[in-house]
Amino acid sequence: MSTGMLGRLPLSAVRGPKDDLDNLLAGTDGESVLAEFKKFVKRQPCWGPTAFERNEHGHIIVTVTGLDLTGAEEIERLEAAGYVLSDYFKSCLLSKKKDSYDKNHRLVAGQSYRLALMPGKEIKRDADRTTDALRKRGMQMYAYGKPLGGMVPRIRESVSDKQMEEMGFWYITGLHDPIKDSGGDPRVLNSSRSGDGRWLGAVWVHPGNQWVDVGAFAFPVPASST
Repeated sequence: MSTGMLGRLPLSAVRGPKDDLDNLLAGTDGESVLAEFKKFVKRQPCWGPTAFERNEHGHIIVTVTGLDLTGAEEIERLEAAGYVLSDYFKSCLLSKKKDSYDKNHRLVAGQSYRLALMPGKEIKRDADRTTDALRKRGMQMYAYGKPLGGMVPRIRESVSDKQMEEMGFWYITGLHDPIKDSGGDPRVLNSSRSGDGRWLGAVWVHPGNQWVDVGAFAFPVPASST
């Protein structure tokens, strides 16, 4: 095939299911190949540098494996791997209060969790993009499960900064039940990308808090929906 058949794009540069594309184009004349190619691209669920799994709502699905670690063990594991942890993140993980990480947010070791990443920009108006509205959208409109804080470190380990960039997100947050930090302020755990490291933080949160539209909110997908 000449380069001209796909404009300036050679077939060798096309990224995707190559065998299917070769079969589709076999025997196709040069005049119709561009139309056939466009039809092929349109059928792909996610066309780009990385093919992310998506559900029926168009939300990216990330699958993580649970680790039953205490907050202190999480900090040790993450710092050893080179992640940057904020003081607020550490404070929440080390809390000994009733709403602590250890008592309420640990995952089941070895269990697979499918997490849907709901983009915040689904709610158009900044004033409407509140913690309460986002939780209701995920758990009521889409019937996702209740997030746990322990999902956020696993997301940070599973999704690289490059992948987060390809997804179009600057941060991925779990809108779990808040954990009070050492100063008594309620927070939720947050994974973010930054030029100075792979960050894990804890965002101050209340039901009426407004969120910027450059992130996503992770919710567990119920087993019946998989």
